[in-house]
Amino acid sequence: MNMFGSWFLRCWLFPLTLIAVSCTSLAPPSSQPPEPRASRTRATLHLGEKELADGRFVGLAFSGGGSRAAVFGAAVMKELDRLGLLQQVDVLSAVSGGALPATAYALEGYRDFSFQNGFVELVGRDFQGAIMGPWYTLPQNALRYALTDRIPAEQVIRVLDDRLFRGATFADLNPSQPILLLNATDALTGDPLIISNERFTALGQPLAPFSIARAVYMSAAYPGVLEPLAIPYGQAEGRPSGEPPLLAYDGGAADNLGIRTVMQVVNDALSEQSMADRFPRGCLVVSIDATGRQLNEERKPLSAAAALLRGHRRNVLELAGIPASEQDATMFGTFQVGMNGNGGTCRFWHIALRQLPDGDPLGDRVTHIKTNLGLSAEDQAALVTAAARLVAKGREEMHQADGWAELMSARPAFLTHP
Repeated sequence: MNMFGSWFLRCWLFPLTLIAVSCTSLAPPSSQPPEPRASRTRATLHLGEKELADGRFVGLAFSGGGSRAAVFGAAVMKELDRLGLLQQVDVLSAVSGGALPATAYALEGYRDFSFQNGFVELVGRDFQGAIMGPWYTLPQNALRYALTDRIPAEQVIRVLDDRLFRGATFADLNPSQPILLLNATDALTGDPLIISNERFTALGQPLAPFSIARAVYMSAAYPGVLEPLAIPYGQAEGRPSGEPPLLAYDGGAADNLGIRTVMQVVNDALSEQSMADRFPRGCLVVSIDATGRQLNEERKPLSAAAALLRGHRRNVLELAGIPASEQDATMFGTFQVGMNGNGGTCRFWHIALRQLPDGDPLGDRVTHIKTNLGLSAEDQAALVTAAARLVAKGREEMHQADGWAELMSARPAFLTHP
């Protein structure tokens, strides 16, 4: 949920809704032929030579959760880097707030993007104040907002671009960094929409010139609070002319953890080759889960959206091998990948804020940080501490857990690093 939902619902929604449907669109497709399909980006569902060279698959999934998810995700990445694991990641899959550290890492070297220099501070900037300040101080904008229950998409996209992405497009993704997959939802069907070369080719649109800020917005546009983004169809084979555009919003509607997309990539890689041949040194998926705890002291019924998010999280983690009763305690699981005789076992490492108990002052603090786009320095520091504690705990348990022998025998750096 993601980055804007709870804060805007609590602070800014007016009780009267006069406009029921609104959306922001890309510019209509050009009459010029689309750029050649040979222009690929690092946003693809298919692993290439770079990802397959070491015989091991490592995927990193980022949950939604606004700046709480962004800062926690960046801080966990720092800890994984110290262990030597981050350098082995093949695919980044992110939702909403988790898209901020994922995209920043994938843009390494673009303008001032540097993982080794101010990375946590970069994704922890106060976007919330910038979004609300200039827009709502103008009388004409205040009137416009009084007549609708949706935050204008272009205002949010502009702030994300001005304060973080600075004109970056998918063509600017660093080819030496992991594949980047941002997750949205097709608002017309409810199906997952993975922002990738393959999906945009089906739309008849080139992905390379597409704005990173716009893609992050698509992943975070909470239904009913932020406008969905309309993507017109371009020149795609079999598409009728004049077809209404695709509408996209928050990826958390399908999977707020980003795990299913990583699983899809692994399964696709095993469609024609066995696990033993494709990944002889093993398979690992790491989940950075910034899901908080909701205080409900008045014991009011949960909203349908909140209940669905909880249910989806429970189901996805069960799919990854962690039973529902253990999902806020157990850090490790296994799940099966592949089919038709090509399958095997993939390891799962769940790094979750909710693994810090409420009785722990740190756990009590970080799991109750609201979902918004601006955090205090104290909250950011607490999330950094939580990341260090949870990764250290996981690494210690990893050496004692069953089923890690094959990864350890391959001597990956993150298991042998001092």
